[in-house]
Amino acid sequence: MKPGFERIPAFFMCRDMKQKNRVIKLSNPQHQVIRFLSERLALSEIAEGRTSIVTVTRTGKFFDRRYGEFEITREMLLSFIENFKKNVYGQEIVLDKSHRPDNGAAGFFRDLYLDGNRLLAKIEWTPYGVKAVRDEGFIYVSADYSENYEDNEERKKHGPTLLGAGLTPRPVVKHLDRVTLSCEHRDEVPLLVSEKVIRLLQEEIDVKKLLEMLKAKLGELKLSEGLIKTLSEAFEKMAEPLADDARNVLLSSFIEQGETLSKTLAEGKPEKNITLSIESPTTGISADDVKKLLTETLEAQAKETRTLAENRQNKIDLFNKTLSESETVKALSEDSRKILSEAAELITAEMSDDAVKALADNQIKLGTQLKVNSELAGLGYQVTGSPHITVDESNNIKVLQEEVDNRLQISNMPESKRFSNTGGKLQEENKQLADEVLEKFDRDNAIQLHAEHKMLSGGSGITSDVKVPSTFERTVIREALYQLVGLQYVDSGVAEFASSHEIPYSYRDTTAAGKNSTRVYEGGSILRAGVIQTSELAYPIPQKLAFEVSDELRYLTSTGRLDWNALIENQRNASRIIAEDTEQLIFNEVVNASDEYGATVVSNENLGSQTDSAHTIFVTTQFPVVRPRVIMDLKGTQVGSTINPITITLAGSAIVERAGQTAAGTYYVMDYNLGEFYFVDENDAIQVPGGADTLTISYSYATNVAKFDTDLGADSIEDHWDKYLTTYGKRIDVIQDDRFHMVNYGIMKGTLRTNIEQAKKFSANYLRPGTSLNADGNLGRIKDIPNFKTSAPGLNIGEVRAVVGERGVTRFRLSKAWAMGELENQKDASGNFTGKKQAYGDQFIVLHTPTQLKRANTSIVNYSTVGRVSR
Repeated sequence: MKPGFERIPAFFMCRDMKQKNRVIKLSNPQHQVIRFLSERLALSEIAEGRTSIVTVTRTGKFFDRRYGEFEITREMLLSFIENFKKNVYGQEIVLDKSHRPDNGAAGFFRDLYLDGNRLLAKIEWTPYGVKAVRDEGFIYVSADYSENYEDNEERKKHGPTLLGAGLTPRPVVKHLDRVTLSCEHRDEVPLLVSEKVIRLLQEEIDVKKLLEMLKAKLGELKLSEGLIKTLSEAFEKMAEPLADDARNVLLSSFIEQGETLSKTLAEGKPEKNITLSIESPTTGISADDVKKLLTETLEAQAKETRTLAENRQNKIDLFNKTLSESETVKALSEDSRKILSEAAELITAEMSDDAVKALADNQIKLGTQLKVNSELAGLGYQVTGSPHITVDESNNIKVLQEEVDNRLQISNMPESKRFSNTGGKLQEENKQLADEVLEKFDRDNAIQLHAEHKMLSGGSGITSDVKVPSTFERTVIREALYQLVGLQYVDSGVAEFASSHEIPYSYRDTTAAGKNSTRVYEGGSILRAGVIQTSELAYPIPQKLAFEVSDELRYLTSTGRLDWNALIENQRNASRIIAEDTEQLIFNEVVNASDEYGATVVSNENLGSQTDSAHTIFVTTQFPVVRPRVIMDLKGTQVGSTINPITITLAGSAIVERAGQTAAGTYYVMDYNLGEFYFVDENDAIQVPGGADTLTISYSYATNVAKFDTDLGADSIEDHWDKYLTTYGKRIDVIQDDRFHMVNYGIMKGTLRTNIEQAKKFSANYLRPGTSLNADGNLGRIKDIPNFKTSAPGLNIGEVRAVVGERGVTRFRLSKAWAMGELENQKDASGNFTGKKQAYGDQFIVLHTPTQLKRANTSIVNYSTVGRVSR
């Protein structure tokens, strides 16, 4: 080394070595000065031999007169972490003072973390470093790194590598904490204040928090949603201009009046006996105004109740008329007709006429079964269940399936591999549904299965049939159903194939009689339990896939033997594809239904301030954004209007979603979880709106959700994820305490679960009790709730959502099990035969979450305040 070489500035030294080694030091602007009031290092935590977490640098594009333009990317930060853990630099990474390692070490890097767009480090402090921070104001960290470090032994290049860092009062990379423009200094130097400091300064009582307290208390009093809304709006208007003490007095007064109102209504007294006494200064709305609002609400509710009663009676009359006109029902005894007519109790005012007629048709079918039962009983037969005549081929089919399982190498496969999706064992829910489906499949394909049994009993088998073997289809159905994790938390079953399906269900009316309403003494009025039975119409969802067979896949030839090696691969592929698609539909239905409960509409939100000819990603004010729901019939015709539609207008033109679009134009792509979207053309090339372009969006956002900010702030990683566990527990409380549902499952991706495991309390609360899926979930238990993950791609929860709720709320019905059509000769684009064959298979399922049961699920969305900005 040349004498004095160590005195050469690091940046120029790296140029001599022909490397892009950058030392991000302090900047020295000549024309503009900006002061930052940001969160300081926690001095109380810094002492000799003690550690703390500090921010080293962040991603972004920067400029400095000495270095020119440079960029720090997420990939570079990941490389820093990887090379740190591999000890690529070959020595301890040291934190010095002002990039002067010759003056000694201020601290030592003990670990590196990635938090959103920031690189965090655990530093073990020396007395020299403590003094620099505590007494000399060196409160920021400036990174020293090489963009492609080359070691001096093997001359091997290792990519971006952190070489060290220096304490400095003025680093090049600014905004290591998010800041908000607060005020200007009297010498006209702008002052930027961090959000955390602002939050610490703001200790006054927030009207919205008081409003939430009022709503929660009124909900406990079992007041109707209309009354809660009226009282809440009155309180908000009266509280806004008041001081903190007056707001508290007003809150107490409203709660007292809510208790009086609840007691008065429970006793059945008319609203004219309701007396309100609201203590508050003059605010533009009086107690008489509130009483007037309440009176109007009560009258509207009474009118709505009368209308609903009239509508329900009209539906019941239609049901009875449809039954009475049926010749089948006319032939039944009076007792049987009475049994059929009792289904009228399921009818609600909201049911459509078609739904009522469908219910009547089902009762007529039941009447036919009653008639057959009666006739068979008259012949001396003991009849149970639904009678039908069949030939018992169960033993032959069992032997056939065992033979096929042996040849497909399924019998010898360990359970841990065969049922890896469901915790290494076959779950009861999966077996129960598979048995129901296969029972129907065996009845429908009895002749074909019988022939295949005879064929295989003589050896490897020869067939000239041009249809895929029924045994192959049977195996695909069974293995696909065995793999479904989603069956653990839906109500599953089999339904007959039809153009629509009536889904009956019941739910609890939380405003009706419940706890504290059952103790009625002699002569008292006994309230009716709030258990409501109803039904909703659902439509089947098609699942269709085409396969190329014969020459390449060759599991069946028109005149040859069955190729079992090819069958094995095709069975596994077909089962996996069908299972993944079904799994995706189930998981997405659960989270979409959860978001739809309590969804709130936003109309024409103006995002024009985000269009500046540079930004490509735009953010909505509220999030998550609820996905639009489009219901289709079997012909692909939309049924009804789109639920929770999204309308985006750019420069006066309406923009539609990219999915499935092929025509030339501009489309939007939405991240529904975070409320972020961008524009692309038909080739998925990013489109950048002009600075003068207007941008508006109308959408619905989810309120049935908790939002968790993953930015650490002053927290350690362990403490921050402890807060997540608290948020998780509160969502459980909402479902169980406020909505009277039992939380018994959670859904999340494995990545999110890995983050949660960083919580300090997690290891104490979670004992890792094996792999029993029903007991613990294939992700184990969190807050004593079993959690599940799936390998299905393209899930709406992404890596940032966790859903918790009650099992069995969403209805899953298999109306037509998977089946392949006949093989056809394949042709190329010129119409010439290829010597191969092709076929397609289809399956139809019904997947529906009843409207009143969507409240049984809720979710938590993780986001970064720093990262969720237009960019």
